[in-house]
Amino acid sequence: MFSYSEYRNIIKLVESYLPIRDFKEVLDFNPTVFCVLRHDIEFSVDRALKLARIESDELGVKSTYTVQLRNNTYNALSQKNIEAIQEIKKLGHKIGLHQNPPQMEDDELIDYILKDIETLEHYYDFEVDRFAFHRCGSNPGILEKYVEVPNKINCYSKEFFHYFSGDKPAELRVHYLADSNHEWKYGHPFSIDYWDVPQKMQLLTHPYSWTDEGYENTDNYTELIRERNEELIHSMNTETKTFPEKILENIQ
Repeated sequence: MFSYSEYRNIIKLVESYLPIRDFKEVLDFNPTVFCVLRHDIEFSVDRALKLARIESDELGVKSTYTVQLRNNTYNALSQKNIEAIQEIKKLGHKIGLHQNPPQMEDDELIDYILKDIETLEHYYDFEVDRFAFHRCGSNPGILEKYVEVPNKINCYSKEFFHYFSGDKPAELRVHYLADSNHEWKYGHPFSIDYWDVPQKMQLLTHPYSWTDEGYENTDNYTELIRERNEELIHSMNTETKTFPEKILENIQ
């Protein structure tokens, strides 16, 4: 589970039934059969970059990677992460904003989203044309509004997502599969019926969940914390001449 080997097999299976398209392609051409790929970067830009390289270099597919501007676990605007995001873009993938929507009026929310996108565009030096909401519990009902932002693609718009609460509707517009919280809550890509109408899918995966080894939840978080601690230690050592050698020895 959650190994890069499994991910490769998932994409190969999906692609054998559904052509993988970009969100903008779906809007422009309105295909009746498609899958859009999305990755929300939660805890590790490094893992996102590794997955982006696998998709581009090995699988030949392009995805959307959404970045959080306000995140306590990584700095989207550090030089290291700017360069990583720019590399993801150069690999042919799209970059979007991953926005945790606060409680506010719709007009205020649209302005809030656009200002965050402008910030990303300024530092990344390319256009950011899409966004996806994050942890919508802070703004219940935001997904069912299908918020429209001028000249930006909402990855939760009606073309790519069907909001419902309670039982699954008899007629879905789009199938939505996601590995949120390190588990497949809406069905695993290996177990769904790809002939089920509609043959439209959004597949959301989170790069922090995926590794060479394919860890279960606890071990994955343990390894992720180790990776981030190592990055923090190296950063602190770079910033000061008094960082203890003993700590450095423990991670070498």
